[in-house]
Amino acid sequence: MHWGYVHFPPYFVETAPGLAEGELAALLQRVMQDLQLEMRAQQYPNRRMINLLNEGGLDLAMVISSVLTQQHLYLRSAQPVAMMELAVYWQPGTQPVRQLSDLNNSRLIVMSGYTYGGLREKLEPGNGLIRQLVQIEQHRLGIEALQLDRGEYFLSYRHAMPPESEHQLNYHILDSIEMFLWLRQALPNSGLLMQQIDALLERYNNEAQAAPMP
Repeated sequence: MHWGYVHFPPYFVETAPGLAEGELAALLQRVMQDLQLEMRAQQYPNRRMINLLNEGGLDLAMVISSVLTQQHLYLRSAQPVAMMELAVYWQPGTQPVRQLSDLNNSRLIVMSGYTYGGLREKLEPGNGLIRQLVQIEQHRLGIEALQLDRGEYFLSYRHAMPPESEHQLNYHILDSIEMFLWLRQALPNSGLLMQQIDALLERYNNEAQAAPMP
């Protein structure tokens, strides 16, 4: 099973070629172990990952639905594997943002290849909202771009931001977006396999809810 992912701490972090750690990496590894299936993990740049996924070149992925323009190539898990908060960040002293329209005529920093739950097309400078778009590859580079005044605002997923960033920056949550597990439909017995995956995800969720509070 070929699993593709992007650098997205704390969900996915490459520790060595072919090895990944993180909250969702551990979840997927547990699923594969319980199903007694082997998995090959590979990290890709953001755009390459999305292109490969939409070409049907991956067996497994954990992404938001808007990333997949060719959803017919995959089966989607019945329940989300994560809920991500989409937030806009800015430095103290910058005009606050409470809604997307507040970004009017601004310079915005975004992650290269990210769809932001379908918002990405609206952010193109030619559409009249954003004056300038600055694309970066990693969340820490977005923080650096803010500090260097390459942009006034940074659109990011809160869970992926370094914890210290919330002490350094102001932010506002714009939306919550579900992330699902996707399985390539052309795999042998993919329907049965997805049923087994769904059953495991439900079992893990029930076990987590039943666990005593620390």
